Amino acid sequence: VDPKGVTKPPWPKPFLRGLGSLIFAGFDTQSAIMIDLRRQRVFGRVSPVMADDSAYWRTIIFPVLMSMMAGSIGITELHCGCVAKDGCGLLLVGRSGSGKSTLTLALAQAGCAYLSDDRTFISRCDSRITAWGLPTTLKLRADAAGWFPDLKDLAQGAASNGKSELRIDPVRQLGIQRIKRCEPRGIIFLERRNGAAFELSAMPRPAAAARLEEDLIVEVPHVAEQQRTLIAQLVELPRWRLAHGGTPQAVAEAFNRNFWRIVS
Repeated sequence: VDPKGVTKPPWPKPFLRGLGSLIFAGFDTQSAIMIDLRRQRVFGRVSPVMADDSAYWRTIIFPVLMSMMAGSIGITELHCGCVAKDGCGLLLVGRSGSGKSTLTLALAQAGCAYLSDDRTFISRCDSRITAWGLPTTLKLRADAAGWFPDLKDLAQGAASNGKSELRIDPVRQLGIQRIKRCEPRGIIFLERRNGAAFELSAMPRPAAAARLEEDLIVEVPHVAEQQRTLIAQLVELPRWRLAHGGTPQAVAEAFNRNFWRIVS
């Protein structure tokens, strides 16, 4: 902690740059961190006020560090959401606009435990795979308030500040049950359709692996190989393609009615 630091919130968006095994993360003009992936070390300097901002460390700094260092410590970061029910974890994979975050929220409000809506970390110990979440905020487009009435006030506040997205603490602001980890039992690949739809079909293993590998952060060769090996084990789980449409609540209801018994 630099006692001469005088910066205060609101904190700007983090600035990230990498060169080889070194990653620089700047959090404001007086607070920055250097990540050494080869030595698995982190060092830096922050202002006193940022040092005392525990919420910022939980939701921004530590998630940035985890995202940048995951591959070098044997963890794979996947672009997917994750919910669980009765101890069964389910990964929700989808490209931007596939309804991943809105369906994750709808499932959480329909009784599932919430782990993540966009980024999930996968680790392996022996043959056991575990999915991990971080205490980041849930991100939705402001127009999602049209589906979730309890977001109306938040959306109005975002619009008045010229923002097109909502950043929500799912526990504090929505009362959702949040879990830190679970054991995945299946993978759903989301595809949005116009109109009401809920069509489940099998997802071939090679296609599932290729889709999961699309969003991996570029790593050095030996780390990339470790991640591909983990994904190859992950896609041994049951896999489905879900073509869905209509409101997130209707899809979540159909999900709870038709799906969980398959993986439990």
